[in-house]
Amino acid sequence: MAAQPDVLNHERRLSQVESTLPHLATKADLAELKAELHKLEARIIRWIAGLGLGVVGTLIAVLIDRFAG
Repeated sequence: MAAQPDVLNHERRLSQVESTLPHLATKADLAELKAELHKLEARIIRWIAGLGLGVVGTLIAVLIDRFAG
């Protein structure tokens, strides 16, 4: 007796899902990624603040030189 087409289709689909599962992220993977993104965000904020201070300092130095020098 041959298997019904629906059963074969379900088995094929289940096989595809099971073959994909090892490539998906786990909760631990996502937690690690979240921690890395948080660290990166903090670094970017520090860079932006530092660059902003540098630009403001340069602007002040140019203005002082231009108008008081």
